[in-house]
Amino acid sequence: MTFFRKMFSADYRAAVAAEAAGNVDLAAERYALAGEHAGAVRMHLARAARAPTRNAEIGALRDAMRWAGDDPELQKRAAAALGKALWDAVKAEGIATERDRAKVREAAELLVTGDDHTLAGEALEAIGDHLAAANAYSQGGLVEKMEQALAKDDASNYKAREEADAHAGYETAMRVGRRDEARGELVRAVGTAARAGEYRRLLDQLDTALITAGKVEIKRRGKPLIVACAAEKLVLGRDPLCDLTLRAGGVSRQHAEIERAPEGFLLRDLDSRNGTTVSGMPLAGRVPLAGKGKFGLGDECSLDFELIDGVLVLRCAGGLDRGVTLIAGDEGLKLDLTPVGCGLDIIFKSGRPLLGRGTLTDVKFNDEPLGDVRVQLIRGDRLIAAGDEIDIG
Repeated sequence: MTFFRKMFSADYRAAVAAEAAGNVDLAAERYALAGEHAGAVRMHLARAARAPTRNAEIGALRDAMRWAGDDPELQKRAAAALGKALWDAVKAEGIATERDRAKVREAAELLVTGDDHTLAGEALEAIGDHLAAANAYSQGGLVEKMEQALAKDDASNYKAREEADAHAGYETAMRVGRRDEARGELVRAVGTAARAGEYRRLLDQLDTALITAGKVEIKRRGKPLIVACAAEKLVLGRDPLCDLTLRAGGVSRQHAEIERAPEGFLLRDLDSRNGTTVSGMPLAGRVPLAGKGKFGLGDECSLDFELIDGVLVLRCAGGLDRGVTLIAGDEGLKLDLTPVGCGLDIIFKSGRPLLGRGTLTDVKFNDEPLGDVRVQLIRGDRLIAAGDEIDIG
């Protein structure tokens, strides 16, 4: 606007008067009506400085940007102020979502326009966009900061590759039944991922499902439960934490114990209320289980036992759990489940059950064919073997 046009413009004169009186809102409006962009921008910047809230400040600065038009100097002033305000707002609220990250990028773009390349780069680095930060530093001639950002970008890319590799390794290991290996890959992913929350959730989920105590339950749909164990001592009783849980009346919470000793399996009563009998006689002390036989827990629960090549097979012969079977042996010894009505076999290593196909050729493991390599079972696995649908617990 020329000097004479300003002098003859009522809006311009009103704007000058309002500015002199400190009424920046009216001054901004009148400068805009007069077409005086520089004055309008100046007043909107003043409005922002006096704004009572951050949102009001940002609103005033956006007005300043709008009135800056195509003027490079006005754009620079308004953009620098708006970019800084946006960045301060995001920092105060925290960067948690993709929307927050978008706000940071908007702030950085404005800061670059406003020639504040240092702050633009710092904002972009805060969201992990080191390459964009390096570009911002480069535009400002900040060579050292640019090189540092590029080095961080290289490190970030390496971590991203490590994360992707760990995730792929986890999925493969889970699919083929190498669960300890899968856990190791999740730990690696947690250590390399920028946002590791999902990997921590998967790790917690896997830790809950892992079987490490030398006991696995084979739940065949429509058929009695099979429990496979490799433990020095087996506790029988009503308590759900027992190795073999029995619901028959007269069975104590922890009724009897079978201990693995050099001379074989030894049965003893655990001071139960209704006692333990072997071949109809009350049990006193420890009694070795040899060959085939029967013992009772209380009045209503009887169990058949048989030793087969160092493996103990217990089968509940009466009571509520009739047909439930426990098979137990030393760790590292193959437990052939054929005698208990299932053609699979299990070996325990470090308390972990490793499943083999046994005498069967067509076994599905979590909907995938089970090959010759053993798989580490965890709770929640599903099997189909010889027509049986099996859940692992």
